[in-house]
Amino acid sequence: MVIDVVGAGSLGLLYGGKLQAAGYPVRFWTRTSEQAEKLRMYGLDIIEQGAKLKLLPEYIQAYPISELSARWHHQPGDWLILMVKQTSIDDVVHTMKTMKNHIINIACFQNGMGHIEKIQAAMPLSRLYRAVTTEGAKRVENGVIRAGEGETWLGRDVHPSALEEDTKGNLKDISLEALLQQAGFNCTVSNQIDKLIYRKLLINAVINPLTAIWRITNGELLQNEQRITVMRQLYDEAAAIYKANEIILDIDMWEDVLSICRSTATNTSSMLADVMHGRRTEVESISGQIVSMAHRSGLTAPLHETMLHLIEGIRPEGVS
Repeated sequence: MVIDVVGAGSLGLLYGGKLQAAGYPVRFWTRTSEQAEKLRMYGLDIIEQGAKLKLLPEYIQAYPISELSARWHHQPGDWLILMVKQTSIDDVVHTMKTMKNHIINIACFQNGMGHIEKIQAAMPLSRLYRAVTTEGAKRVENGVIRAGEGETWLGRDVHPSALEEDTKGNLKDISLEALLQQAGFNCTVSNQIDKLIYRKLLINAVINPLTAIWRITNGELLQNEQRITVMRQLYDEAAAIYKANEIILDIDMWEDVLSICRSTATNTSSMLADVMHGRRTEVESISGQIVSMAHRSGLTAPLHETMLHLIEGIRPEGVS
């Protein structure tokens, strides 16, 4: 069993590190050679509940993403866990183009929507799994802090042709679920993964752009009525668009949005972190997806479209 973790950000290090600590060979794939070399030189610290787990340098396999295809052909992996952001999907797909004729199990942990279609088009024989997680992690020197235990859900991205080939007639037997459970994650297979993805999309579309524009943590969104009013307007607009597209979430998500702001009060959203570092954000796959859904159903989404343009307008010139 070889597990490839593509993306060595906070969540990639957390999942990959705990899988390796559970006894599974893990290969980390980093954006740069320098990042890979640092992992191999210093190892990886995983800090949770005040305790530190040290993965020694001599047991770390870390390589730049540019070497993924060549090394994978030499020693194929059993699972590829895709932890990069939406903004890096095109680059990763390009790197994997020589692997397109292989059947690979790929678990996709991206926020927002639109990435699955790109990966499926580039890797037509691969088995794609959508993943949704509420795990939180924060990078520190030579390691990562688990900010609090969350939940992880996995679901197969199944097309009609794939359903016909599914001899068991269900999607319950996904071995990655057991691997992640053994590594200490609360992981569940869901046959309603789309509902979970739309739930997370709505939450991200309300929280992330506002934290990035106001440069505040998640919890600070609840500190005054003006901020909560804008959040509620974004929520109501998205809820109306979901209804027009016949996306049913079963429950009123507004209280969930508030609850997540409280439970992640000190967190810096990934969109805010990207803005602060002058990087391209995932706003197109979050707010942009809400806008696209509105247009498909004959509606408009003026608030979410404003969020899209405001965040895109922050991006420094020349950053693509």
